[in-house]
Amino acid sequence: MGKEVKPRTAGGYTPDVTLACERTLLTLLSAFGNLKDTLRLVGGLVPRYLTPEAPPEVPPHAGTSDVDVILNLEVLATGDEYASLAEQLKTRGFRRWIEEGRATSWRWRRQVDEHIEVVVELLRDAGDEQPGKAVNVSGEQVSALTIKHARIVHDWYQEKVIGAALLDDEAVSVDVVRFADVPAFVILKAIALDQRQENKDAADLIHVLRYAGSLDEVAKVFVDRARTGRHPEALRDGLDALARRFCDDEFSDGYEKVGAVRYARFHGGDDDELVSAQRYAAGLVQGLLARISAQMEDRP
Repeated sequence: MGKEVKPRTAGGYTPDVTLACERTLLTLLSAFGNLKDTLRLVGGLVPRYLTPEAPPEVPPHAGTSDVDVILNLEVLATGDEYASLAEQLKTRGFRRWIEEGRATSWRWRRQVDEHIEVVVELLRDAGDEQPGKAVNVSGEQVSALTIKHARIVHDWYQEKVIGAALLDDEAVSVDVVRFADVPAFVILKAIALDQRQENKDAADLIHVLRYAGSLDEVAKVFVDRARTGRHPEALRDGLDALARRFCDDEFSDGYEKVGAVRYARFHGGDDDELVSAQRYAAGLVQGLLARISAQMEDRP
């Protein structure tokens, strides 16, 4: 089992795999027991809940093939419930991902059926540590990968009750999922796009900005977050990443930037359709940033 390769276009994602991810998420929550309320969902499954499908105004999100959750370091430091986490995961059918012949303890896999396998990634805030480093959670059995500014989701999140059949015995579980809200999702996705420049990151980002509400409404949520005085570095880094990957500057027009191009290529089309999609993505992001700036100036 080698490095996980994610589809680079919308055609590589299907509703049955996304549903398998949702079932995997609920099964994962059951493994965390009393600590499940401290988990925060991030990544490609979030748009399913953040911008729920409502045709024709809101089309379905492309979906995802993995489940990313942020662990709470403060909880880890004060409790001993994580001591048995590895066994709880194994009991529910999760196995550690094998990377170049070695088992990782922050990435796990769950076979759903003969065709579908879901990858689960356990993440945590990097703090003062180097992002991209795996840090032990409970001995050598479970770890979490450090992510820059991940702690924002412990404060900025939404909740939704979902229900689906668990993977181990098909019993239907109804649970509360806590997931990144619009500013947290956009900030973390923008930083991820800035770092790895993947098509899917750009597509997820633009989907949420397009369907989470009007640009004025979305900008207001960002401004409200800024007014709290919390996580100013995360806000700055996220907005800077958006500008760098989508906006006009001395180097090029925004539609030629990496973010706009990656978004268009994820959805595909002929040359004219690609350029149109690039211009749309760049215009959307530039419009959002302009409204955030204007609202910040208008409000005391």
